[in-house]
Formats: sequence, C-alpha cells, structure tokens
Amino acid sequence: MRRLALAGFALGGLGALPQPAGASGDYGCSPSWTLAVSAYECAGSAVIGPRNDTRVNLAFLLRHRTGLSAPGKLSYPKTEWGNGDFGHVFLGWEDMQEAFWPGTRATADAEAPEYAGSRCQTLASGGADFRAALAASKTLHAQEREALGLARELVKPACEGDKGPAAWPAVASPPAREYLAYLQGARAFYVDDFAAARTLFAGLLRSREPWLAETARYMVARNELAAAQAGAFDEWGGYEGGDKVDRPSAERASVALRDYLSAYPRGRYAASASGLTRRAAWLLGDGTALARDYASLMATRPPLAPDAPALLEEVESKVLFGTGLGDTADAPLLVATWDLLRMRRHGPGAQPLLEAEFPAGLTASELEGQKALFSKAPGLHAFLQASFAYHVAGDYRRVLALVPDDARAGHFTPLAFSAQMIRALALEKLGDRAAAGFLQQMLGGAKDLYQRPAVELALAMHWERSGELARIFAASSPIGEPEVRTRLLAYVAGPELLRRQASAANAVERDVATFTLLAKGLSRGRYAEVGRDLALVRADASAIGWVGEGWTGAWMADNPDARAPAGVFVRGKVQEQYPCPALAKTVATLAATPTNVKARLCLGEFWRLNGFDDYLATRAHPRNDQLGGTKDLFPGAPLPRAGIYAAVLADPGASGEDKAYALYRSVMCYAPSRYNACGGPGVSEARRRGWFQQLKRDYPKSKWASELKYYW
Repeated sequence: MRRLALAGFALGGLGALPQPAGASGDYGCSPSWTLAVSAYECAGSAVIGPRNDTRVNLAFLLRHRTGLSAPGKLSYPKTEWGNGDFGHVFLGWEDMQEAFWPGTRATADAEAPEYAGSRCQTLASGGADFRAALAASKTLHAQEREALGLARELVKPACEGDKGPAAWPAVASPPAREYLAYLQGARAFYVDDFAAARTLFAGLLRSREPWLAETARYMVARNELAAAQAGAFDEWGGYEGGDKVDRPSAERASVALRDYLSAYPRGRYAASASGLTRRAAWLLGDGTALARDYASLMATRPPLAPDAPALLEEVESKVLFGTGLGDTADAPLLVATWDLLRMRRHGPGAQPLLEAEFPAGLTASELEGQKALFSKAPGLHAFLQASFAYHVAGDYRRVLALVPDDARAGHFTPLAFSAQMIRALALEKLGDRAAAGFLQQMLGGAKDLYQRPAVELALAMHWERSGELARIFAASSPIGEPEVRTRLLAYVAGPELLRRQASAANAVERDVATFTLLAKGLSRGRYAEVGRDLALVRADASAIGWVGEGWTGAWMADNPDARAPAGVFVRGKVQEQYPCPALAKTVATLAATPTNVKARLCLGEFWRLNGFDDYLATRAHPRNDQLGGTKDLFPGAPLPRAGIYAAVLADPGASGEDKAYALYRSVMCYAPSRYNACGGPGVSEARRRGWFQQLKRDYPKSKWASELKYYW
C-alpha cells in the first residue's frame, strides 16, 4: 500500500497530520479519460488546474518558475496496480514524486529511525554532539569528561517513560557543572518538565563554553515549543486544534527562535530553527507569516532537490489546509494554487473530507483584485483568469483572448503548456475547426514528462468525435500513447480496424486488438469470421491475464501475464462439468449451425470458465465525454451467458439433459450473492424458484437435479 511521506524535522519538524483533502488516494484510481475536467480527481495531468492535487499544481508552478521544461534524465514511474489506468497521461502526487524526484519515495518509505516523530528522535544525534563538545572542551579534566560522557546515558530512560530521579555524578569545576546542568535540562525536557528545563537552559546562555552557549539558546526555544504543543495532540498524534495550544509558550518560542537565528545565522541548528520558526507560526495560526516563510523557502530551494516533495507536503498541510494564507502579499505561487482549488466544481451530494476542502468559490472580482499581487508574474495571473473563464464562467472566447496562440513554441514550461492546453480545450468547446491543427502544432514543444501524452489524448478525442478514427492508427499518426490507442481499440474500433491492428508490431496493441476482435465477434455471433481470426492469436500471447470489463490499465503493465489475454481463445478452459471440445471446433459448429444447442452451451462454458461475464455485460463503456465514449463501431449486440441458457430453454429441439444443465446454470447465475452474475436483466426470486422446481420436477434423474440443493 502506498503511503505519504510527511515532512520531517529538517524542514521544520511540523509533525504528522492526517492526509490533506487535496491528496490522492492510496487504493487505486480510475481517472476520467479527458482533460476537460473542472472537479478534483484522484489523478491529475500536466495541465495545471482545478482537477489536480494541490501539491501537483504547486510542483508544476515551481518547475515553471525555474524554467524547467524538459525531463532530462527523468522517466515515467513504473505501472502498478495503484496507477494502472494512468498511462503517461495522468499522475497523482505519488507518481509525480517517483517521476520528478526518483528515489526519494523509497528513501521516505524506509524504516523510520528510533523515536521517529517524537522529541526523542534527536536523542542519538544530540548525544553524539554532546560527547564531541566534551572532547573539544579545553577546560574539562579527563575524569570529568569521562563522568559526563557516562552521565549522558541517564537521559535516554526519559525517552522510554522513566520520569524518576537520575543518579547524577558529582563534578567540581564550573564548566563541568554547566555540562551537567545541560544534561539535567535535557532530561527535564524529555520528561515534560518544561519549567525546570527552561530554568536550566536559561542559566547556560552566558556560558564560556561555545557549544553550551549556542545549544542552550537553541534548547530554550525548543523547550518552549514543546511546552506550547504538549496539550495540542491526542495520544495518536492527531492535532486537536489551535485552542489546545499554550499560546504564551508558543509566542516565547517564536521570540527565542528569532533570537537564536539572529545570534547564530549560520549556526549548527540554523536549519532546524528555521523550520521550528514555521512550526511556531503554525501553532499560533499565523497564516501570513507562515505563507511568507514558505514562499521565501520555495524561492531559494531548487525544485528538483530531494527534499522538495516534503516541503510541498508541509505547505499543503500546514498552510493551504492549515492556517490559511492570511493577508498574503508576497506568496503568488501559494495564492495561485489556492485560487485553482477554489475554481473546482463539486457535484451534488459531494462531502468534503476537511472543512477547507470546499472553500468559498473564487469570484471574478476577487481574481481581478489580485492583479497587484501578481505584478511580478503577470503571465501567472493571465493563466488564472483564463482558467477561471474556462472552468467557472464557461466563457471560452475569453480564454482565447487571454491566451495568445503559441502552439509552435519549441518547448513549454509547465505554465506555458497549461495555458496552451486551456486554449486548445476552449477551441474544442467552441467547435473551432482549428482545434486539431493547434494540437498537432503543440506536439513539437511538448517535451516534458506527461506533456505529449496529454496532447495526444486531446487530439485523439478530437479525431474520434470527428469520425476519423483511422487517422489515429494510420502509419503517419502522431498518436503513439499506448493507453490512448488501446482504449479506442477496446471500446470503439470496428472489425476491420481491429483485424489490421491485430498484426501491429507492438505486442501489447496486437493482443488488445486480437482479444477485442475475438471477444466481440464471438459474443455477437460472427462465428465464421472468428474461425478465421483465431489464426491472429500470437503463439506466446498470454492466456491468464484479467478479462475485466472490456479494458484495463493492467494490460499495459510490465508483467506479460497481466496483459490482454488473447491466448485464452486458443488455450483457455473449455470444459469442467459439461463436456466440450476445443473452442475452434465449437466455433466451427456454430458457424455451420448457429442454433446448435451443445455448441451454444459450450460457448457459455467458455465464457464462464474464463471470466467473461463482466466483459459481456458491457457496463463499462466510457461516458460520451471521455476517450472511447463514442458509439462502438463493432456491429451487433453481445449475447450474455444468461441469454444462452434462456435460448436453450426455449428451444423445443433441446434434449432433456441439455435443458437440465441450462436450468442448473440459470439458477447458479445467482449463487451465492443473489445477484445476476451472467449478464442480461435479472429475474425475481420467484422465477429462480420456478427454475429450481422445474429441474427437480421434469429432470429428477439428471445429475444437475441431484447437485442443485438450493436456489438464491
């Protein structure tokens, strides 16, 4: 299972909070296969907008700010169950981390160090620093160094729940007594005796021992911060709100942290103190200060730095879904990210996970009033206005006025790409003939990860809806994204196109085309064609992949056994309880005599034993606003397994044994859930009882009558 890597102490020690409402899920995701989405989804795209996780939008904005527009040595993350339906078109926050910060998630998911997430996580490093200071001191005697080094071990029991008194050694010299006072303060800090720790650390601020003077000044601030939040978290680490914070301690911590940074701007604890300054602001609910600090930090930290994802998670949980932005005048990237969230559309009955997830919608006047805020980033403000026009106002002509045509650019930063894609989507909404040409022009500059696949999706949808499906599969087609092509083969393509692509060079595409051609041909009674088309099955085609409901992202996985199981038509199961020949022979019989009862029942056995019931139910055809959502060009309607049994029962020429089996299987379609698993309309319990009684009454000597004990 995937999990989020929460921000660590190096970036601010803000601690773990529940996953923000803007975050993607951990349990798999099936995105809407279109870019024209104005609501939040579990997977976003390279088009910055309301659909995306807020961290994804913010990360793309950071890449834009530094001019990043090409992947370099970066590559797409591997396909697995959680992102199986994404292709290279869609991405969640986890996928973005793996793509743009390779290796950082593996590091974050590694085993946590001792006492991780608590004050004691610095116990080991603090002990090492203490011993190094003893060794460097020129005023301590050898015996004192040894005694104090051993005494450092008396601090550790405090981290394991021992709050009793410690047997401190007796030391005589003033420097040794100061080092001992530091140890006593550290133990008091770890056992929550913040008053004693405050006194002990404050008494060391004027020490002539450099390490003690600096560390005590830092620990004064850290102690106040610990006191401030002591009552603000429950036993599970959940934050209970600002009203549980000890505000006087938090205010003292804020002052003490600034005091430390003023005295030691490049001190040994400067990075941690900067992070703790943000923590103090968060505890005080000071969104203005917090947003300003994060904006400054993002402006100096390289967006490809390994700790950038943790920083973005801090920003989201502590500011966007935490304190809020406050009266922010110098954090345009944060304001832009929040503006995009406020442009989201919410369907009827949608419920927020957090109160901040559904903030008040952004208004045109508010956005116009932010012009001064974006004075140093006018392009970003224009993009926000275009996004508002598209996602909120539905004013597509205004989008065109706000976003000049730059489709021929040699490369696109994330923001430039998003602006041009908004223009392309507006052209589509207006039915403009230039839409396809515009998208084709964009392909040359769409070089960063996730950019070209998004353009290909938009272009493929245009051609699909224009009745030009053949252009997508032409030899000169610019559409190469496997998920785009295979979805169209599985959902829309007619027999001739499928037959042609069943000979494609790409093995995955061949399998999808072959599987679809044979499955649809069989289910629609095109038996003679199926008999010929069986020769298209590759010798090494998988026979154990998941059939699913017509298309699955697992078919794109690296594991060949997960691909479209075209091999099932030559190596799949054909019999279990009812005797049947190889599928090819059954097909030949049906081609000659479509009403042959035994062959029809054997076709039903093939469907049942190889898991085709969901596929035949055809419940999964995409909505008409998504890729593959146009009319299926394969003629005819599929006959579900339940339809086979109904036809046999209605056939006066069917033998008693075959009718008995049809009755048995008709009842078993509902076992044990009482829901129809065989496709077609469901029937009442009374009808199922009737089948059961007919089997027992009319065919009492049949093995099927003796095997069936219940009806469902």
